[in-house]
Amino acid sequence: MQDITQTARQIAGSPEDHLDEIHLFTSAWATMKAARGEGFDPARLRPQHLIDRPAPTPEPTDMVLDRVGQKVRAIMDEQGILPHRRHAA
Repeated sequence: MQDITQTARQIAGSPEDHLDEIHLFTSAWATMKAARGEGFDPARLRPQHLIDRPAPTPEPTDMVLDRVGQKVRAIMDEQGILPHRRHAA
């Protein structure tokens, strides 16, 4: 039983390694709860308890920075704001 609990602790301790195997993480969590004599309701283990995958970047960072910089410069021009330094915005 100690080996099973140790394996469950390793799995539950690194959920990012088991994102594609949610059932494995859930089983490990249930094993740890049972070892402590506690009950477990799998319906209460929602995705926010796990580490979610980061969403892919919609476009390269350089493109985002260029687009934001252009927008900031346009707003500054509209409001008559002068940059303090030559390289600002």
